[in-house]
Amino acid sequence: MARLTLLAVLVIGCSPPMPVPMPDAGEPFDAGQYTPVESRPLGLNDATYLLPLSAPDAGSPFPGPEAMIPRVLFDRVSTTPGDVITDLSRLRIVALRFDICDRSTTAPCGETADGVIRLVLQPVFNDGSVEDVALHAFYPVPRNEVYEAVDTLRALARLQNVPTGSALRVNTAFGVDAEFTSTLAAFVRRYASAPRIIRLTLFGQMTNRAALIWVFRGIEKRAGGFARIEIPDLMEIDQVSLLFSATEFQTMPQADEPKGFARAMSLRSFMDGTAEQKKEALEALVASDNPTLNTADTIQCVTCHVTTTILPERATLAGVDVTTLTNRYTSTQFDLTPLGDVALRFRTLRALGYLRNTPLVAQRTVNETANVIGELEARYPPAP
Repeated sequence: MARLTLLAVLVIGCSPPMPVPMPDAGEPFDAGQYTPVESRPLGLNDATYLLPLSAPDAGSPFPGPEAMIPRVLFDRVSTTPGDVITDLSRLRIVALRFDICDRSTTAPCGETADGVIRLVLQPVFNDGSVEDVALHAFYPVPRNEVYEAVDTLRALARLQNVPTGSALRVNTAFGVDAEFTSTLAAFVRRYASAPRIIRLTLFGQMTNRAALIWVFRGIEKRAGGFARIEIPDLMEIDQVSLLFSATEFQTMPQADEPKGFARAMSLRSFMDGTAEQKKEALEALVASDNPTLNTADTIQCVTCHVTTTILPERATLAGVDVTTLTNRYTSTQFDLTPLGDVALRFRTLRALGYLRNTPLVAQRTVNETANVIGELEARYPPAP
């Protein structure tokens, strides 16, 4: 279930790369069979795309939501529970992400693993703003096509030409650069069809509630069909988080994983803790955001959504410099600053998407993007 946080985001395929010879089924792809064409190095904005918003009547180059998400799966995560009520037809792609495998561990991707494309869809109002609801839809990219996708990613990076060291920001090429737009749309149409979906998760604000309450749940494909996703450390299928006060959230159920996380979530418990306990709680928050320490299969849903909001405030109260925390993910290559208005973060737990028309990207999303790029560059180097 915590897979909901794994960013949201994408890598694309388009401008005609060189054809890739396909090995027999069941055999790992030999990287020596592929010759990269593109030489552009990758930055954060070349692996994660937060797209600009537009009104529904502006049209979209992407498939309609009904073509990408089976109605029966949408009903199972939204309509049937009835606590987060929205319309499938109003969903629009607001963000995209690609990874070279569906990461369940912190180890590098296996040689035979399929890639994964994740689409983040939010319900759009007539003015182009969105509800505080998001569905993440996941689709496989056959392992023998991952090499081609990486080269296409470089082609898109060349087209949008954002400095590689830049922090994540709203994409400015989509809808403006015709080649970029058509290439990205073609990639989505190639892979993101309803019959190919392997996972659908929902994170949204409860409907018709005075309090700010968010729900996490999901469903994924298994041997016997689609089944609800169990939340790591809890073995529950739903997690609910409530804005409890101006500076804290109350989550049910909740596990103390990583150790110290429960103390960090409770302001009173945090303030009553010793200096050592406060430090442990802060280390739990940054460990939740560190993709080399935790994945979607090892931490509960709420962790990656809440850390960006509460970490600065808790660190200030404890008098601890965040940069001194040992579990913190760092990069000398990329600007890991999360995107968003700090004042709005306590009004939502959005990790990749929008609150109305304000873009928000959580620290976990930024860190995962940097980690993915590091592996992409090492395994699939650009053309000389």
